[in-house]
Amino acid sequence: MIGERVREMASICDDKAVDLIASGYNEKVLPYAWLALISGLASIEIPTQEPEPVPPQIRDDLGLKETEMVVDEVRNSLKDYWSCLR
Repeated sequence: MIGERVREMASICDDKAVDLIASGYNEKVLPYAWLALISGLASIEIPTQEPEPVPPQIRDDLGLKETEMVVDEVRNSLKDYWSCLR
């Protein structure tokens, strides 16, 4: 999904995009993250699976809920200006 969104937003920059994965260096997850990102950027449909379950301490983290709320608020504020956020 992130690769798809970056590709959509790149349309306002003559289809140029720079993307970085800043999710850490978990060797079990990183190859899947890059595959998902690149396939989204290239508009290639590849089914992906979580290589390992999300740990409960992260899934149940209150900071995650707050982050999701902030992202939703930013999306709602910018959706009139960025069609990819609608």
